[in-house]
Amino acid sequence: MAAEGVTSTSEGQTEAGPRIRVLAHYVAEAIAAGEVIDRPAAAVKELLENSLDAGARRIEVEIEEGGVDLIRVVDDGSGMTPAELSVAFQRHATSKLTVIDDLLRLRTLGFRGEALASIAAVSRVTVVSRAGESGRAHSLTIDGSQRRGPSITAAPVGTGITCRALFHNLPARRAFLKSARAEASACVRVVTEAALSRPDVRFELRSQGRRVFSAGGSGGLAAVLTAAFGRDAAAGVLEVGHVDQDISVRGLIGPPEAARASRQAMVEMVNGRRVHHRGIEAAVIAAYRGLLPGDRFPLAVIDVHLDPSLADVNVHPTKREVKFRDEGAVFEVVQRGCWDALQGSRPRSFVLPESTSAQVVAQQLPLSQFETGARNPVEQSFAPGPTLSDAVSWRYLGQAHNRYLVAQTSSGLAVIDQHAAHEKVLYRSWLDELRQVSGQPHPAQGLLEPILIEAAEGSLGHATEQGLDLVRLGFDLEQFGPTTLRCTAAPVGLPVGLVPQTLLELLEIAGQGGEWDADKRHRMAASLACHSAVRFGDRLDDAQASALIRDLATTEGGITCPHGRPALLLLSEAQLLTAFQRR
Repeated sequence: MAAEGVTSTSEGQTEAGPRIRVLAHYVAEAIAAGEVIDRPAAAVKELLENSLDAGARRIEVEIEEGGVDLIRVVDDGSGMTPAELSVAFQRHATSKLTVIDDLLRLRTLGFRGEALASIAAVSRVTVVSRAGESGRAHSLTIDGSQRRGPSITAAPVGTGITCRALFHNLPARRAFLKSARAEASACVRVVTEAALSRPDVRFELRSQGRRVFSAGGSGGLAAVLTAAFGRDAAAGVLEVGHVDQDISVRGLIGPPEAARASRQAMVEMVNGRRVHHRGIEAAVIAAYRGLLPGDRFPLAVIDVHLDPSLADVNVHPTKREVKFRDEGAVFEVVQRGCWDALQGSRPRSFVLPESTSAQVVAQQLPLSQFETGARNPVEQSFAPGPTLSDAVSWRYLGQAHNRYLVAQTSSGLAVIDQHAAHEKVLYRSWLDELRQVSGQPHPAQGLLEPILIEAAEGSLGHATEQGLDLVRLGFDLEQFGPTTLRCTAAPVGLPVGLVPQTLLELLEIAGQGGEWDADKRHRMAASLACHSAVRFGDRLDDAQASALIRDLATTEGGITCPHGRPALLLLSEAQLLTAFQRR
């Protein structure tokens, strides 16, 4: 049926002409370009990937007004011949693949042949390139439908591409861009991530004529990490290296005390390609479980290597998304690699929180220093305090409010949350026991009177089938009815009054289905540790307090309890002097 007011013809057309028509070439190009180039940083990313695929060892990037007015990328790669230059900006022109099966063995960053065409569709482009075997360079200029060149010019081997007036022909898209500063920041991040993926290549980025990022191309990832996140963030980073059959992971992760307030310092790569993959990110975070507060995220640069046929990077035109044939296997390799690296670390202590430090010195420093976002002056002036491993030599001073243990360190004072500290120590012990399949079971204490516990029908049998060995953990249980369990023994250290709650939590975790994995072990160890630890308010004698401090010093991992609360606060001598206005 034709629309109201429109007369149909026998050929399916209206008097006004066909309603379905082929878009004009320039309209189709602009629409397609929007899928690949949505902001200046996307153009920078695509140009960088082309430079790396061309074998560049040095790449210089220049932007103005966040990349809206100018983007220039110059490399010393293999360059292009005049014939290659003539077709490079046509859509789907690529040197990376020829047949569809090539998608199964991709080892290049680019392959779709859309980037250069998309950039040319939304900006004014000039490219100068000289192939390695050629004695002369050639230039090409594209402005909408107008093309000039290739024409002979002078330039060293490599390629330089200049894009001006991005989205000049798409004012609606340009109106949705963020501020020049925000767009510049996004460009910096793209260049930084490219440098992290290829530490053997020299990168330099200039914005408004000023150098804002530089990585020397020495081949060391730690050096690039320092350039990207600062010397303090890169201090104490841990090397990740783990292989399991056809999948390997390598990179660097920060110690728990280097954690950030956002995920911005987490960089995931697959075969050197920067991607966004929730599974890889979750695996890294899972390795830190029990080591970080819930609102903190690790510093991590992780590169997963596997056969290209096991991953699909052709999910989205931006090539930021990737799917794995075996997502679970990748998760396990990444988590195990990060976990192993963390176990070999000796964590440093928790320092005075910035908010507290700012309050201490606020009356002594000009307000402008805080208004301009200057770095915390306490952190600027004083070196980090002692490490947690030094706690074996701390002198215990006493207990405050039956909650905190106070000790004298080599350069200040330590205040320890007794419950969180004991929880951390017990968590590590319980986690080791939950991993064991042989060895001595946990010591059990017989109960004077059996405890009857109401649980879901069949929960004990199901938990046993799922791999929960309650006998090894110190429990003696038997079925005493369809929904009743009879407990006659419990682990040493677990208060009798908390036995029912602890058992129900363990049974619930075991009965939630899925594999007997690290997440289940973590939650069970956290439950057992929380219920077995000294209470926040329990009185400890000197021997008990000193023993807890020694155990804390020798326990691997970070400085938080398994629920993310910090167990330790260090006040250095310098911080105390500042707080009391003695320096």
